Amino acid sequence: MKKFAWSLLLIYLAILILWVMNSGYLFSVSGIVIWLVAVTAGFIVQKRMKEQLLMKQLLLLSSFFMAFLSLITVGIYFVTSSMP
Repeated sequence: MKKFAWSLLLIYLAILILWVMNSGYLFSVSGIVIWLVAVTAGFIVQKRMKEQLLMKQLLLLSSFFMAFLSLITVGIYFVTSSMP
């Protein structure tokens, strides 16, 4: 579980970098699916981890931050699409 948690954190870092760069890869259909699957997997792995409290907290915080970024992205999309 620990290796999977570290892998998820690296995926989260890549998503954050792509989000800041406003990359087309992240905002494609496959990028969004990978993003949502990673966030869901992060919450599931965090619930199933029994040891290492620091890793659980780091994964939970990162998962919530990724969910927050997705909400911000949806908000930005609706604001910019409603502009004339």
